[in-house]
Amino acid sequence: MLQSLSILLTLLGATLSARPNVELVDLRAPVGDLDLPVVMWHGMGDSCCEPLRSVGALKKMIEDKLGVYVLSIATGTSEAKDVWSSYFGDVNAQAAAVCEQLRSTPELQGGYNAIGFSQGGQFMRAVIQRCQHIGPKANILITLGSQHQGVMNAPGCESTAPSSGITSVAAEQDVGSFSTACQAMQAFLARGAYLPLVQNHVVQAQYFKDPFHMDEYLKKSIFLADLNNEHQTKSLQYKENLLTLGKFVMYRFTADKMVVPRDSSWFSWFNGTQLVPLAEQPLYKEDWLGLKELDDSGRLVFAELEGEHMQFSFEWFQAEIIDKYLRSSSSASI
Repeated sequence: MLQSLSILLTLLGATLSARPNVELVDLRAPVGDLDLPVVMWHGMGDSCCEPLRSVGALKKMIEDKLGVYVLSIATGTSEAKDVWSSYFGDVNAQAAAVCEQLRSTPELQGGYNAIGFSQGGQFMRAVIQRCQHIGPKANILITLGSQHQGVMNAPGCESTAPSSGITSVAAEQDVGSFSTACQAMQAFLARGAYLPLVQNHVVQAQYFKDPFHMDEYLKKSIFLADLNNEHQTKSLQYKENLLTLGKFVMYRFTADKMVVPRDSSWFSWFNGTQLVPLAEQPLYKEDWLGLKELDDSGRLVFAELEGEHMQFSFEWFQAEIIDKYLRSSSSASI
């Protein structure tokens, strides 16, 4: 299997041809009483900063509308490697590196608002749960179509656009590398998500939650089981850090076929027989992460968007995300 992995990685490396490193725009806009800077983490098959489409276009839009510094997280040193790292790598190591990046970014030291697109939502939550007490502090966390309770099926490859696609962007997509990497990910998951070779190297395996093999999940999951405080020994720090948020907003897409079950975006979970809403789970009742306390105080928001996974317009994003949550007049204080 190691030989197969080596051959596959070589083929994928050839497919994902190297491109020039993507540099983040440094506006150095003073925060003061103005809107907070923004940190974004993109989804599967996407990259941080392509300016004409997807998350890169949203980055520019926030900069233009609010005049704030925007950091779009890249876990690869070029656009191609950033796409690659959304399929293959160690999410725990990626989150730790992002924590360090936030600590070393001067523009963020007064606080920031966070947005996670698809799998970037649970990854951004990992940064907050693990590093909020060290700083800098997130004020609002917004997740769109994220897999907070994992997935029970491999994410689909039907779409030829990145998972954080935007319907109003009509630019041609370089879809070959996306399709190849996605299909490779699916092939690995088919071999077994909890095999060490797969669990330690395939990003999607690290939030795979099989309701029919929960003992194996709890024993071998290297990311999600820890993030959701599902082990017998709970991390009080995770709960304390999440409770410092002014607001936690979770968007679910009504026709989502990429996320199975789609209600994972609201922390719901399919237990093998039926869908269990967050409020009926020990995670909520025993408040392992502080979600009940956030909910009771009106800081946990269950929001919904009509349509398929990560399909929305610029107009919707401005009205629903920028104007409603990112502007200082609408943001809760830290």
